[in-house]
Parts: sequence; structure tokens; C-alpha cells
Amino acid sequence: MDVGNVPANVVGVDSTNWLTEKGINSHDDLIKRVRDTFTPTKDTFERMAEQAWSVCDCYTNYQITTPMPEYLFGDSFGYDMQKDIGKHMSDYYAGRMSNDELEQYFNACCTEMRKYQAQCHRSSGNVDEDNRKIISQVYEIFAKENARAARRANYDEGAKINESYGYRNYDWVYYNADYYYQCADVKESLGNMANEMARKWGIGAIDTEEIEKNSDLTLDGGFDFNSGWNFSYRNQSGRASMADEAVEPPRDFKLFYKEDVDNVSKIEMWINGCRYGKDIPFYITPDSLKGQLFQADDIMEEYEEQIGNVKGYSDFMNQISLFTGWYAWSTGINNRFGNYIPEDTHWKYG
Repeated sequence: MDVGNVPANVVGVDSTNWLTEKGINSHDDLIKRVRDTFTPTKDTFERMAEQAWSVCDCYTNYQITTPMPEYLFGDSFGYDMQKDIGKHMSDYYAGRMSNDELEQYFNACCTEMRKYQAQCHRSSGNVDEDNRKIISQVYEIFAKENARAARRANYDEGAKINESYGYRNYDWVYYNADYYYQCADVKESLGNMANEMARKWGIGAIDTEEIEKNSDLTLDGGFDFNSGWNFSYRNQSGRASMADEAVEPPRDFKLFYKEDVDNVSKIEMWINGCRYGKDIPFYITPDSLKGQLFQADDIMEEYEEQIGNVKGYSDFMNQISLFTGWYAWSTGINNRFGNYIPEDTHWKYG
């Protein structure tokens, strides 16, 4: 049943007949219908934007009975919207969504959140502070899901390489610089979308840097690609670590590392489409973890003549340490977050 075009007087004394005609017995039923009808899939988000209420005059009769929540995505409506945003960002990285479609969907999510807050009597829809909060938090979710989608795309690509080895799907690492740059470009575009929406709603600029700086959505990395990469491969897989998450990778660069290939560890990298590989000489001694840590730029020594100018690649690879699962478990590096330089560690049994 369509309850999207709710008449402005639905909250007043004249709303009873309209609600009864629609089979809605209470205001709680109305809110439940609103929550249940938010399903902005790829097939419907353009229609959502077309049905969006105009900015002028449509919220004037909405009486505020409860304040706006501090976090707009904390209820079932917000949770469903965040899941849908995550799905759309994955579609975008898979090439199933264009830039224009992404912008239309961003605008539609802002509009739907504004409608929902008004229908919940938390906002009149015309308060600048409320509308700023809506755009800001919608941007925050989009930017976070953008970083996660870039990380998933990188992981899926690495998983395909790992499949060629035929076994053990947990002891490998992959980095594709393309996703670093795509993640950064999309985040910038999302910031532009937020500010364009703010301009349309007449509320001034949105400080996206301040939003990211104060966000609580950073347990699995920030809004950039590298911090999410560290979370995946340092904190989850326990096989690699990036010392400085602000480092920019060289373009057209990929790296793959696997700890165990027939009892040998391997590192491979691709520079401008050319592959270079090396066996890593990990070794275990009875009282030290020194032989289980490898600095990735060591591979550059073997290929300096073939590659030519290796400085940019070497500088980036110098930030990446590769290690065994035993090293990660013994040192607790998988419980460290942010910038961190692993050390050759002397360790005594017992």
C-alpha cells in the first residue's frame, strides 16, 4: 500500500478519515509503513528521487513532538538505508552503477531521510540545523561504505589470484593501487554531492573533513583506502602491515604475498603490467622472531635494472612489512591500529 504521498494534515485533527481509508489505525502504524516501504534498490532509486517532496511548503504542518536523534542511522530505517548504501557502493565498484546514478542515489537518500524524520515528528523539515545533520550523516555513511567497498573490491581481486594456488585462503595479502586512487576520487565526489545538496537546501557548506575527523565509524579503518587495508591484512589476516597509512602508492602497481606455497613464502608485484617475483627466505630460530619479518622493498634490489627508476616503488614498498602468522600471534601486531613500524623481535619461549 502506498503511503508515500501523505497529506500535510495527516498529523492534525482531520487525519482520522484518511488514515482509516488507508488501513492505518495509528501514527505508529504510519511510521512502520514508512520504514517498511524504504527499499531503495538499484531499480527504484531514480523513482525515489522523482517522487521526492519539494523543499518548499511540504513540511509546514509537521509538528515536532520528539527531538532529532543524535545519530540518524540508529533505528531500523537508518540501518536498512546503510545496508542499501553499502550494496550500491559495491555495485559502483563492480561497474554496475554510473557516476550520475550514484549522485542521484545520494540525493534520494538525503531526501528520504528528511521525509522520514519529518514523518516521525522529529523535524519540521525546514530547520537548517536538522537538514545539515541529515546531509552530514548521509555523507558520513556514504564515505565509510565507499572505503569498505574499495577494500572489498581489492580483496576479491586478490582472492582470485590466491585461487591459483589451490589451497589456504587466509595467508595472503594483496594491494592494488587502482583502488587507493578510486577510493580517494569517489570520496571527493561524495563531498561535492553533499555540498551541492546543501546548496539546494540553502544551508551553506558541509565540512566533510570535520565529519571524518569526529566520526565514530573508524574501528575497521578510516575513510581512506590504506587504513582499511591495514585493518584487513594487519588486524584480521595478520600477515602484513603498512607503517604510514598516509603514503601514496605509485600508480599501475600491484602487490601479492602468500606465506605458504609448498613450504615457501612468495611475493609478487606488477609494475605497468610486468610481473616480478621472489621467494621470501623466512626462517625460524628457537629464541627469536627475526627471521619471520620481511621488508617488501627488498624485492626491488633484484629488479632495479629491469624496472629502471625504482625510487617511487621502493619508497612505497619500504612502508610495507610482510610476516608470518606466527609472528603476528607472538607479537600482538594484529592488535595495533594506525601507523606502526614492526620490529625484529627477540622472543624467548616460555
